[in-house]
Amino acid sequence: MKIPASLLLAVMGLSLASSGSAQSTNNQAAAAPADSEVVSLSPFVVNTARDSSWRAATTLIGNRTNQELAKLPMTVDAITSEFMKDLQLASTEDAARFVSGLTVLPRFESRTDDNRITYRGLNSTSTSSRNFFLWYVPVDTYNIERLDFNKGSNSLMFGNSAPGGQSTAFTKQPRSYRFGEVTASVGSNDSYRFQADFNQPITKQLSVRVNLVERKDQTYVDRNFQHLAAQTMAISYTPFANTRIRIEGEHGRYARRRADNALAIQSVAATGLGLSTNNRWYYTSDGTVIQRTSSSPAAIDRSGAGGLILPLLDGMTQSVLLPNGSSKVFSGLGKTTNVLGAGDYLDRPYNVFTATVEQQIGDLAIEYAFNQQRQQQERNDVSFGTTSSPPVVQVDGAGRPFMDLDGSNTYKIFSNAVQTHRLTLAYPFELGHWAKEYLVVTGTHSRDAARNRRFNLVNDAASGSLANNIVRIRAYLDDPAYGSQEYWDRLLPGNLASTSNFHASLNEVYLNTSPLVDIRYSRAANATLSGEYFDGRLVSLLGAGYEKLSRKIPVDSIYTADARGLYAAVPDPADAPDMYRYDPKYDVDANTLVAGLTWVAVRKPNFGLNLYGVYSESFNWQAAQTFNGQNLGPITGDTKEIGIKGDLAKQKLFYSLAFYEIHRRNAAYSWTPDLLSNTQLEDLFNPNGLLPSDPGYFTVTTGLNNERRTVNSEEKSRGFDLTLQGQRTFGLQARATFSATKVRATRDFTAFQALLDAAIARTNAANAAGGNPAMAESATFIANAQNILLSNTNTTEVTGLRSAPYSGSWILDYELPRRLGVRLGASGVWVPNYNVTILNGVPYRAGGSHQVDFYAIYTRKVKGARLTFNFNVRNAYDLTNGNSARRKSGALSTSPAGGPNYLYRYTDPTTFTLSTSVQF
Repeated sequence: MKIPASLLLAVMGLSLASSGSAQSTNNQAAAAPADSEVVSLSPFVVNTARDSSWRAATTLIGNRTNQELAKLPMTVDAITSEFMKDLQLASTEDAARFVSGLTVLPRFESRTDDNRITYRGLNSTSTSSRNFFLWYVPVDTYNIERLDFNKGSNSLMFGNSAPGGQSTAFTKQPRSYRFGEVTASVGSNDSYRFQADFNQPITKQLSVRVNLVERKDQTYVDRNFQHLAAQTMAISYTPFANTRIRIEGEHGRYARRRADNALAIQSVAATGLGLSTNNRWYYTSDGTVIQRTSSSPAAIDRSGAGGLILPLLDGMTQSVLLPNGSSKVFSGLGKTTNVLGAGDYLDRPYNVFTATVEQQIGDLAIEYAFNQQRQQQERNDVSFGTTSSPPVVQVDGAGRPFMDLDGSNTYKIFSNAVQTHRLTLAYPFELGHWAKEYLVVTGTHSRDAARNRRFNLVNDAASGSLANNIVRIRAYLDDPAYGSQEYWDRLLPGNLASTSNFHASLNEVYLNTSPLVDIRYSRAANATLSGEYFDGRLVSLLGAGYEKLSRKIPVDSIYTADARGLYAAVPDPADAPDMYRYDPKYDVDANTLVAGLTWVAVRKPNFGLNLYGVYSESFNWQAAQTFNGQNLGPITGDTKEIGIKGDLAKQKLFYSLAFYEIHRRNAAYSWTPDLLSNTQLEDLFNPNGLLPSDPGYFTVTTGLNNERRTVNSEEKSRGFDLTLQGQRTFGLQARATFSATKVRATRDFTAFQALLDAAIARTNAANAAGGNPAMAESATFIANAQNILLSNTNTTEVTGLRSAPYSGSWILDYELPRRLGVRLGASGVWVPNYNVTILNGVPYRAGGSHQVDFYAIYTRKVKGARLTFNFNVRNAYDLTNGNSARRKSGALSTSPAGGPNYLYRYTDPTTFTLSTSVQF
């Protein structure tokens, strides 16, 4: 680990300086008053005053007002700010690893920042919730007070949400007293994080809170990082005793350079140059430019590599069969090598503004809130090695290894401008002396304007349609400069050398399968009635909601390009209303229901037991598409759940156990094994010689969410979740989770089957007497497609982390005698082997892990301030894999021995982080 000593010394100096300042200005900083002004005024702001260390007491998820977690008839895991601070959890994904029933996909295995969390075996949406508003951007915890994970269907609270569950983040709110905290950390691979939290009352009625973060996470892989710079200001103003105005604004930017160091190689070399994609201009790292059409260059150079896809990590060797009958042995690259290069990017600038007015009129509480969010994704969706994971190396006829980056529909700028208005009314009333009711009614109107810009990398110096002149960049791995910054820089689109007949540029293209402009209007109303009966022994939650969605998109004529392949600019709807129409397919609505009961069965000092049951529903207005461009429409789901909650030993131990069944309909399913890239699918499903510019050309949908291998499916998830939370006793504080999940899916391969049947028919006709052999499709591609079909239609099992039958986590935190100010902690996250692939209908399990982390915390008071040092060791040891350098991650084919031909990924190395913070 390389720790910049100057930065660490500066942090310590800043801490001590801040401590001195705190001593001179506020000798009572260590004892901040309770959040009484929040509790008394606002039922709509999460109440953290009763949170005790790692345990939260209340949540807003039941009806958008504070309710006791123990009495809520649904499962909510609340992650407190102290828990996040102790374990140095910087994101929603970090926290989700310690929530029962949730699994998190490692960042190296996800090209997107979204959809990494599964809830009870079901994929999440690409969005989350913040203060119950739609949130597109990854969540950093620098300005977050609490993270609440709701498991099960709940569109009543979240509106557009997935059936498995949804997280919501509650931001830090201004308080009526002065305090501050500054934290800085340095870690392995020159990672660092600096954040600050300052709260300042201006007058008795006005308070301001500012949060800042500057963060850079780097890994051991070359040129792989994620950087975030963000700032938040929140203002709270109480002009009258029963009126509060809250304003919050945030500006930030994520910059991510993605990486992949896992590698695979095809076992049979191409016969010639391996220029297998038609109508492309190949630009190689040698500086050579070759135009590939249906008739040139020679046929020997137009065929691609084939055979099995074999793993090729550091320390591995594989033999590749060359056209002359000999074999060439290739060795894996070093584990720090980023095979995606230096230009694989995902940048996300964003800003958000929220204004809230709360008014209390007698017992009636009213909240009006306005939220505006603007976010943008600037990214490339295809990299070297196409879209395969892990990336695949091919070998040409001369034995040269290479990886291609195809410029078709690769570069994208997707943006959203969201405006939401929400009005909430909350009113308590009693029915005699035995029943207390709390009615909450909410109305919401939102406008989400998305602009989806796509660009081809084309040769604009060539004649004809630009769609037939797409650039494909080839990186030869035997170049002596391979892997260097200079090597990757010369392959960036803007640095490709120009000639008299070659000039690379980006050409914007429109796809009617995913509208250029997509404006969605949502109008929703819901009501919840929470009741307590018989002195709180029986608690009810009943809610119903209705949401209507409409969508405005450009008229069909905008998707027609001129002969050159250029599209006319599309103005905004306000400037050209005639160029837009409402999409009848998205004139849809949905009803949602929640009905639950909690019975407080035992209420004693040494033992508490609550029994509950709930039925809930959800809908998700997804933008997902299948491989052939079909819009899937909304996902619907319902959850049936029963469980128990309570405490033991005078509230020293809290427990929650839930049994559930979730039914999800109209969901996107990514097939496995992943045997065909997007270009190979297009090659197979289009007749040979058909140009991309032809209206009948079949185009595979591509994106970051595996669209190119997605079909429709229906899924069911059954299982149970267990969470145990122990309060500190004899110095020990502990938390443990365990869950069991079984997911089954039925997939729709009708369109895939029809396209494959047509390809087989063309091939049979081409190979028959009198046929044209040049029209025959690749036998390898046909066999791979048949394997995909067989592997996914004769089984209901799923693959990936969500197929893990069990999962769990644990944390032990021991505090030495208080005068020492030292705490020692250990934690683990366990996932057993899961289905990494399904071959010919048979699932194969691997990939399990049990990673263990350690931390040490030292706290002391310095001149009235609180100074804390936290030393964290991540991935200290894997109890499942030991010190193994790699793990099985998938399999694309059957080995000659009959078993799966496994692919591998590297295990994550141990990393270290040292942070210091001062509270004043």
